[in-house]
Formats: sequence, C-alpha cells, structure tokens
Amino acid sequence: MNNDKMRNKDEQADKSQSKDEKLPENSKKSLDEKLDEGVEETFPASDPVSVKITK
Repeated sequence: MNNDKMRNKDEQADKSQSKDEKLPENSKKSLDEKLDEGVEETFPASDPVSVKITK
C-alpha cells in the first residue's frame, strides 16, 4: 500500500514539473534574463544572487 502512495506522489510531481516547465516565465531565455537583471541590480556585492522559483 505504501509503495502505491509513493508511486502516485512521484507521478503527480512529474506532472506538475512538466506543467511548470511549459510556463513561458520558466523558459531558459526568461530565466537567463531574470538572472542577468539580478546580477546587474546587485553588483557589486559580497553576497551571491538569490534565485527564487515561484509556482
């Protein structure tokens, strides 16, 4: 029984991950632009850029 529950959770996680990957704001280009903006806005600084992924 526990294996079935774990398998279902894994399948649900895979489905939600693929939905997230399809969102335009999660495209490689969009994420690169956000990272570039974060670097520009925080330079120079001693702390690394914080990349936050929202759902």
